[in-house]
Amino acid sequence: MEPARDTPARPPFSPAAARRARAGLHMTHDQVAYGLAAFRIMVSPRTVADWETGYSAPSEAELLALAETLWCSPADLMGSAGALREHRIGQRLSAAELCMRIGVPEARYRAMEEANTWRGDERSTAALVRELGLSLRDLVTVSGASAEVERLLVETVRGRPKSQLGPMTRLVGLRRSRVAAALAGVHDEFAHRARVTLSWSDGVPGARPRTESAPTPDLEAEAGRMADRFWELLGRPVPEYGQQGVWQWSRLDGD
Repeated sequence: MEPARDTPARPPFSPAAARRARAGLHMTHDQVAYGLAAFRIMVSPRTVADWETGYSAPSEAELLALAETLWCSPADLMGSAGALREHRIGQRLSAAELCMRIGVPEARYRAMEEANTWRGDERSTAALVRELGLSLRDLVTVSGASAEVERLLVETVRGRPKSQLGPMTRLVGLRRSRVAAALAGVHDEFAHRARVTLSWSDGVPGARPRTESAPTPDLEAEAGRMADRFWELLGRPVPEYGQQGVWQWSRLDGD
């Protein structure tokens, strides 16, 4: 028996987006399958139908060919990109092509992509941002720091905004005053929601909570919404060459 080989994980895929794109072109499943053959992707019309129902999903090569066939971008078929690999596929780049452009050995890049944890010097990070069109939030995410951002935001809402200012500023690499204003906005908005939650009793707004079991808001469950609001208050910043924070993570990690 041959040893099992690692199979690359399939990229995210939106069946509904594929259906909409095909319907918009008035194509049948047979026509899509025929179009895919032009890119050396040989699948049956039934396979195309299975992709659209979510029964199965295309591989990276199949997704890229499907995007070309349906005259859309790979990102349109994946939904919002989050992981490093998703951003790369969204730009129609193979790992080898991207590595040539950013000057990183392919084996090292593939290891970072698999872990979704980018580590590079200023030059390679700047090239990555340029080639993949990353925002600062995207860079934080592909550097594996989004969970730390959410943790700091939860602690901020719990009533410790000043103590989270330094760590958050060092992480995102923006001006301290700009980060402070965004943290204050998140604190005020979500702390107010928590107080409103505590003021409910038996579903009646404004009633005083029961003394024996006052509900405790689950702030961790709100962390994603806090992060959305935080980046919105920051003005959705773009990464800038030489910025501190995630630009310097390779140094901080001692690579």
